Amino acid sequence: MQKNQPWVVRDGSEEDLKGILSLRKIVFGEMEEDKLDPSFWRWQVRQNPDGAAWIYLVEDRDKIIGHLADLPKRFSVRGRIVLGTLTHDMMVHPDYRRRGVSTATARLGICKVEKEKGEFMTAYSIQVESLNSLLKVGWKQVVRLPVLVFPIRFYGVVDRYLHFKLVSVLIGGIARFFYCILFGRRKKKKGNGVEIKRIHELDEPFDLFWEKAISLYPIMGVRDRTYLNWRYLQHPTRNYVIYRALERGEMKGYIVLRKVELLNFNSAVIVDLLALDSEILHQLVEKGIEHSRQEGTDLLGFIVPKPHPYYHSLRKEGFLPSFKTFQLLVYSHRKEEILFDPRGWYLTWGDTDVI
Repeated sequence: MQKNQPWVVRDGSEEDLKGILSLRKIVFGEMEEDKLDPSFWRWQVRQNPDGAAWIYLVEDRDKIIGHLADLPKRFSVRGRIVLGTLTHDMMVHPDYRRRGVSTATARLGICKVEKEKGEFMTAYSIQVESLNSLLKVGWKQVVRLPVLVFPIRFYGVVDRYLHFKLVSVLIGGIARFFYCILFGRRKKKKGNGVEIKRIHELDEPFDLFWEKAISLYPIMGVRDRTYLNWRYLQHPTRNYVIYRALERGEMKGYIVLRKVELLNFNSAVIVDLLALDSEILHQLVEKGIEHSRQEGTDLLGFIVPKPHPYYHSLRKEGFLPSFKTFQLLVYSHRKEEILFDPRGWYLTWGDTDVI
């Protein structure tokens, strides 16, 4: 931040809620409109089971012109539970951009997380200005998360551009024909003894499942029952659908889905997905496709790091890469090598605050 500026950089609190939401409306407009609801803010910032968020504000004469927040988040790093953060909502008032405001909040965040014994920080940046501000203070780009899409209704995808039903049906049919040639006709396999059920509450088997899943990948956000309840079932403004996979009475995986607009299409997304083996993964993905088809969506989307096994598994299932990607950035106070290894991370949309 430049010298002789009348700005104040300080910690924020719930007393600043009105000013924070006002800045959000100016910066983001109607994008993710539900984030302008105070109940969303309180759910995310105050009710997080891993701890209340740390908020950093830049103020000019009692006017909030900059904002950044760190949400405490537990991670499993090689089976060890550590405290990290999800850094989100970097906002700068349009009249104050390119003046060091975002860099000031980013620096304050680094100091605060270190003071609170956080080992590392994560962010998912798609805006160039936010990305550059974080890189300037020592954050590193670790891995890209491509958006994979499965075409549910070819007609709907084509009609998004043509708006001419007869032509859209014709071209959609041709597109499906060539898609089937490339990927073969999908034959739904029956998993011996595998039962996929929709659930509306999380019970003890979720914790037992997590005890087995924790060692699947080197770095993964904690997905125990407490976290999943807060993230999906206690959300005040968004609705999620959860299916669980049982094999001979034992929980072997789950999938979380949400209907949204993705890439300007009527879509569903796989918000979270975790399975103990490839067959369970296949059955859960099949259920996600079936559910999306029943919901009348055009696409089913998923994000996952390209080096992760799930990327290759879903490509075999017929998911296609899109032009959209997210970027995982990491700041580490301990400089552990594994944190900067793209092959170490398992991440989904559920690890972000986007969907």
